[in-house]
Amino acid sequence: MLSASLILKSTRILLLLLGVFSSPYVQCADWNQWRGGQRSGVDPESPALVNALPGRGLKPVWYVSEDDLPAAAASGWSSPVVSGNSVYLYTHKKEALTSVKKLPPLKFPYLPPEKRVAMTETEYAEYEVNRRNEQEARAKGFRFDEFIYCLDRKNGKLKWANEYSSAYTRFAQSGSPTITGDKLFVLSAGRTARAVDAQSGETLWTTKIPGDFRDQYLQSSFAVEQGLAIVLCDGLFALDVNSGEVVWEYKVETKKNIHCSPVIWHADAGTRVICNVAGGMTVCLDLKSGTLVWELESGAGNATPILVGDKLLLYGQSRKSGLVCYTLSDTTPDELWRFNGAADSGSSPVAVNDLVFVQGDRRLACVDLETGKPKWQTMLDLNRPRYTSLISADEKVFYAFDGLLAFEAGPKYKPLMQAKINREGVLADEETFRGLLGIDELEKTAEGQLEAEMILRREFSNGPLVCTTPAIANGFMFVRLKRGIACYDLRE
Repeated sequence: MLSASLILKSTRILLLLLGVFSSPYVQCADWNQWRGGQRSGVDPESPALVNALPGRGLKPVWYVSEDDLPAAAASGWSSPVVSGNSVYLYTHKKEALTSVKKLPPLKFPYLPPEKRVAMTETEYAEYEVNRRNEQEARAKGFRFDEFIYCLDRKNGKLKWANEYSSAYTRFAQSGSPTITGDKLFVLSAGRTARAVDAQSGETLWTTKIPGDFRDQYLQSSFAVEQGLAIVLCDGLFALDVNSGEVVWEYKVETKKNIHCSPVIWHADAGTRVICNVAGGMTVCLDLKSGTLVWELESGAGNATPILVGDKLLLYGQSRKSGLVCYTLSDTTPDELWRFNGAADSGSSPVAVNDLVFVQGDRRLACVDLETGKPKWQTMLDLNRPRYTSLISADEKVFYAFDGLLAFEAGPKYKPLMQAKINREGVLADEETFRGLLGIDELEKTAEGQLEAEMILRREFSNGPLVCTTPAIANGFMFVRLKRGIACYDLRE
């Protein structure tokens, strides 16, 4: 039997011979939506990529800073997408009104889990009500705007910017755009769906999605199929791509923010939409009518479902739910296995070479796709990694949190690069930067240690933006940074 690796390489060659760039496969060569053309986190047509960075690091092909894209920094956590000759980035920015004086300190700041230990459930619920009210009152001193930037894929130059007057949400609206044909679709704040001309930036239509809105943030990204744009906005909604009219709605009774992005399943019986919804449920709907085909009490959360052949992978926010694999069916799918070694608030796994790679907190694991048995597990030397998703190209897996980790998509853990990004966007191993900056020499004295710490903090203040995930297409990686966006050529 041919290995998955050999089949993948043969497929790449065949597609190139057939003129892939003029065929429908161009969607896969691009990264035209959240998690790529097939929403799997994999670029199946990637050329060969480098196994290690150059000795003095890798300079970006281009780097656009917040000086040229004012709304690129401190404006949500949307990830970049790539289509045709363009890179697209959505942002949701707040700006203080000129009449606003300095705000007083927060009475009810966010409390991380470790600071809630002494609270009862009732006390914490009351605290959250007060915190929400306080944030909403403070928001009246700001204006909120959304920007969609279109950059030239080759040089990062701005082609156009679409500006839209927006609304306050508790966390910045952060769904990623979806580009299909000549249209861009995005879920804006205030339950507003928008379509924009992908070539000119002109707004084509806006639709208020039915439902109550106060300050909820809804981070789902559209799936587009057969003239319908489908998004999770409490319930699932399908909109006509040309008019924005709501074609169908699937209501969800549990009122809780879930930010899952739907995936399309081409079943024998017809095209289906699969998505995690509130209450730990996963639903499968008929694409055309929105009627329920089946539902699962999966325990899955914000992570995007993954379709791999006849299998469905779902990932939960607790170890109890973990990573679960089902056999796809037009009746209720059967559970094949469940791996309880990892969980994350929003990170999505990636499946390559009959293996599934999953990140949860500081744990990184590889499990067998057929059996769910762990192949390896390792701990990440990172501070509270979360939400950022794994992606894959050329049988390598990438994780961009704080820096860029790359490792082989294989049954044994073999790291290829553990890189940082400096203020100029240069990508290099930490040891390379230490040598270039003279850190080892400085750290020989107590005074020098303090200076070295300041240099490193300043130098590495511009890594990948927390919660975002890079796009990778045709050997080029597009990374949203804390202060801009950069493109790297990772080809051999």
